[in-house]
Amino acid sequence: MKTWLVTWKWAGNHAKVENPIEAILSFRLSGKRVREIVEQIYVDAKYTLSERASYANNKKFNPYPAHYGTIKGIDYLDEVYCGHNPYLHARRVDDLKVEMNSNGEEKISWKE
Repeated sequence: MKTWLVTWKWAGNHAKVENPIEAILSFRLSGKRVREIVEQIYVDAKYTLSERASYANNKKFNPYPAHYGTIKGIDYLDEVYCGHNPYLHARRVDDLKVEMNSNGEEKISWKE
């Protein structure tokens, strides 16, 4: 299945996230819509209540706005980043599969 996959990335064990898979979104969503969703996910996960209220009132004061990846200085609309450490990385992936092992645990795989 083709989809947008949103995962947490980090540098150093101090920033490690227990579950790196944050969201699986419809492949049909535009890069602009995914950028909006990823930014909201980050705000909800990492900001204090007062920071969230400020963000809701005026998004321009967001210290970590979501942005597209770039290739040779040109925005690449199929890849979105948001945050610092840890940060969110959204991208379109192919062949996403969720399978259950004999212990009832789910395992996810995909092709970048």
